[in-house]
Amino acid sequence: MVVDTIMSKALAGATQGAVGAVVAAALSAFTEPVVNRVLVQRISVVESMKQSDMAKSIKFFQTTLPTNFLKFPLFEAVNAVMQGMPGSGAYKGFITGLVFTTATLPVTNYRFCKSMNRPITKESLFTAYFPTVIRDIAYGISRNFLRNFLFASFPALAATANGRSLLLFPIVYGACVLSSPGNELRGYYLQPKDKRLPFKEFFKPANYLRSTLVGAFIMGVSLMMGGFITPPVQAAWLQIATLFGGV
Repeated sequence: MVVDTIMSKALAGATQGAVGAVVAAALSAFTEPVVNRVLVQRISVVESMKQSDMAKSIKFFQTTLPTNFLKFPLFEAVNAVMQGMPGSGAYKGFITGLVFTTATLPVTNYRFCKSMNRPITKESLFTAYFPTVIRDIAYGISRNFLRNFLFASFPALAATANGRSLLLFPIVYGACVLSSPGNELRGYYLQPKDKRLPFKEFFKPANYLRSTLVGAFIMGVSLMMGGFITPPVQAAWLQIATLFGGV
């Protein structure tokens, strides 16, 4: 029974993540290169948008979709399983972030290189592990804290599937913002070594805010939509499973 419950939570989390992956892939194909240029090259949003290319964005979608199908469901499944485990929210967030980053860093960096039209090397796939794991652990802890806080503050919303999906936007958005210093540090280490700016010169609050708020919005909207669509997707899956003999 316990195993069935854990598997059910993992399936629900993975389904939500998979739906969110498609939405985010479509959004990220056009916005992620813009955000990454702002983050790493320290240019304005307007200047970064001028460098955008529709054909390249459509091609980049071929990268964002499969990588999202790995990253989003994995994080949501691990996070869903950890919610049912004993321990504090900080502990659960720490484990979620650590497992997720360690498993997906090469995928994350592969996608970054693609978005920036950089060559993909063995070194580039494992760059900035510690800043990335710090960011993802902070995200996991922040997300668990915000989830508990908002569920307690809005019990009526938390009691329904649609309400929980609605709350997912501020939870994810807030977690992205709270973990953004780790993302900024990751951006610093993702600079080419021969062109790396000193940190004081690299860090500009205006660029930091722009890249943080855009990235948080994309993630929040994607997972919120995934939350709304998850129940009917799960219901359809159960019907198909029953039709073909169950799973």
